[in-house]
Amino acid sequence: CDLFEPGSVFKIVTAAAALEENKVSEDDRFFCENGSYKVASHVLHDHTPHGWLTFREVIEQSSNIGTTKVAQILGPETVYKYGRLFGFGAKTGIELPGEISGMLKEPRFWSKTSIGAVPIGQEVGVTALQLACAISVIANGGKLVKPYVVKQLRDKFGQTIKEFYGQEVRTVISVETARRLACILQGVVERGTGKLARIPGYTAAGKTGTAQKLEPNGVYSHNKFIASFIGFAPVENPALAVVVTLDEPRPYYFGGVVAAPVFKNLCAQVLRYLKIRPQSNLEVASLNEVS
Repeated sequence: CDLFEPGSVFKIVTAAAALEENKVSEDDRFFCENGSYKVASHVLHDHTPHGWLTFREVIEQSSNIGTTKVAQILGPETVYKYGRLFGFGAKTGIELPGEISGMLKEPRFWSKTSIGAVPIGQEVGVTALQLACAISVIANGGKLVKPYVVKQLRDKFGQTIKEFYGQEVRTVISVETARRLACILQGVVERGTGKLARIPGYTAAGKTGTAQKLEPNGVYSHNKFIASFIGFAPVENPALAVVVTLDEPRPYYFGGVVAAPVFKNLCAQVLRYLKIRPQSNLEVASLNEVS
């Protein structure tokens, strides 16, 4: 399993913590400093400068500054607590060799600038499988489920002799928090940075991420990125969760531009394979266009 910094897809943890702890509501407003905000000795930037945004819009538009201000309300201990609850910094328990734990530092090892880094997916090391488990928490109504590889064993006649199921590990957030966060992440796809993830005929929820890679000298690169999109569909009755990561894509590198369309095309084909009907006949024609 490759380890990488997740970038903005990690904001689902910060958002979940804020809702679950009743520290913010969807319509609370945050001033995003017109794109530049100093945290200790580090200056945070948003790709697109914003003034006032609601909490919902902070996530939809993936504001680093807005998310950091939410995290400052929560504090390092709470951000770390929910990161661990979502499964980061620990193995998922999947029955495959070579799994690694990733990296999520305890708050006592945070620097003064970490509150402006960890909540937006920097100074964190994750695997794609951990991200899949994390986004599935929201799809599963707040439950973290242990992933598995084999669904069933069949004999030579095609008869099922044993079935396997995901084991619930723990409750991470309440059903209500999961529902509210799913609505916010649906807004990411419908109005925010993930519009290219929209699947004709189906609802989808997700989060974009564009993470700067670290150079050998420990400095963040300005031309090497990991683009990501994590999400699930359909929102009202999730059937699949998908993680897309692209390592140093060219020429475009934003997760919402290069990873989101992969999510869209993959989900469209898998949902048809699963025989999950689209929501209207009008959109079936559009769905066929992506194959």
